Amino acid sequence: MSQTPANLKHLISPNWGKLTGKRAWRQNLGLAAISAGKVESVLGPRGAYKMVTFNRGPERVIKVTKDAVEILKELEVQYPAVKTLAEAAKIQREQAGDGVSTMIVIISAILRESEALMDKKVHPNVIVKGYRIAAKEALATIEKSARVQGDSRKQILDIADCGRGLLTPKLREAVMEACDRAAAQGGIDLRRIGILTRSGGAVSDSRLVRGVMVRKVKLNASMPDELHDVKVAVVYKSMDNKPLELLKKGTGPFNIKLEIDEADKMKRFKAEERRMNDELVDAVERAGAKVVLCRAKIIQQVGDEMARRGILAFEILDQPAIDAVAEAIGATAVGDVKNLSERDLGFARTVRVEKIDTIDYFAVEADRGSTILLRGSSLEDVKETERVVKNVIRLMRNASKDPRTVTGGAALYMQIATRLRSYAPEFEGKEQVAIESFANALEQVAISLIRNYGLRWSVVLPLLRSYHAKGMHGMGVAEGGCKDMDEADVRELVYTAKTVVARAFEVASLLLRIDEYFYVKELAMVHKQE
Repeated sequence: MSQTPANLKHLISPNWGKLTGKRAWRQNLGLAAISAGKVESVLGPRGAYKMVTFNRGPERVIKVTKDAVEILKELEVQYPAVKTLAEAAKIQREQAGDGVSTMIVIISAILRESEALMDKKVHPNVIVKGYRIAAKEALATIEKSARVQGDSRKQILDIADCGRGLLTPKLREAVMEACDRAAAQGGIDLRRIGILTRSGGAVSDSRLVRGVMVRKVKLNASMPDELHDVKVAVVYKSMDNKPLELLKKGTGPFNIKLEIDEADKMKRFKAEERRMNDELVDAVERAGAKVVLCRAKIIQQVGDEMARRGILAFEILDQPAIDAVAEAIGATAVGDVKNLSERDLGFARTVRVEKIDTIDYFAVEADRGSTILLRGSSLEDVKETERVVKNVIRLMRNASKDPRTVTGGAALYMQIATRLRSYAPEFEGKEQVAIESFANALEQVAISLIRNYGLRWSVVLPLLRSYHAKGMHGMGVAEGGCKDMDEADVRELVYTAKTVVARAFEVASLLLRIDEYFYVKELAMVHKQE
């Protein structure tokens, strides 16, 4: 370990240390490779589940999942290198909706291959250069292999479910209809699809609400429970009148003092106050609204008057709910109800109040927007289904921009590996070795699938290599051994495959470029709160 400059010692805690050069590379690569290796067994439809436990305050939380992001999220607490993988996994899921486990498997394999190359005295910069060449050629191979084949929607649903049976036929129809309703300018606007979860019911109780569903109780019990073909007002400011304000002396333009010195003065004051409150309800009626959604508070007197006039109202809605409803019904939110006009109103086919297991909700059905209500026997079941549904929606979004697909079942990665091995001899330097190393790393996807199917990789992998050497690039891994993925209609989106390869290279090259690692010793560990 190198000497520490005297001035640096005064800036950094004395309880610190650092690793440099190969020690830093090996520690980062080793920890990242080990952590990423934990994800290999979850890959594919026969992948195993992981049980993850952690503390949320005093509560002990147990998760049973095969989601790579959920697994890595708990491993990121201690090691910075693992945190890099966890962040990359989150970005992959948000952008692509799939390929997270495949990406982590490839990163893990690249890091192991890198360590072997460093043992052979190959400099990390040379390794990164070779990997960059290999990644570029891999992306070109993906582009050449891409085509539109079969029903891409069915393929997407099968990819996201991955043999778990979480997407029932009813839920599949609901997700596809929600995506159709969210179509905008040649793509899918994710803001138009909401997901509401509620544990305690059956999976068959999951359904699609053609509009927006919000957890909120109606303002007054006497208000109607269901209205059809109504106009809806969206208001930000609280619906009340405050003519009298208590101010500190000198802070207001003038002071107001109410003196009750006659028997009927209080009666007149109350009458005037009631008249002012009625004016707020009059403004709603003049505009033609039968439903009011308010971001702030609606005082009881105004709510009672609305109930008498048959107006349905909800108060203190959060901003996302307000935005979602306004978007769905085409309403313009106004600051003060007194400024409300007919052109600000939105139209709803139905506004109804309902209870789900004693919890109050209201649904606004309209021409735009969708809410998928997910039910399940336990909270973890519902959360796992929610993750799958979100992945499907992201995949549908990407497919709306580029519907082309490539072969699944690791066939694509075997095809790329075959191409890279024939491409590597074109380079005379050590880059040739790095390109071959990248090809070996891509084959790890097939090896992981073979193991998860309970097969012997030493038998199946040579067969796959033989098929691809003969130009049979559709051959991949399936139950029982090798199978033509085109005939089995097992495919994945081009966008997913490209992001997997590109991000795997980016993360691995980033870790290879780190030549100095600073750390604080014996730092107290506090688990994050979710």
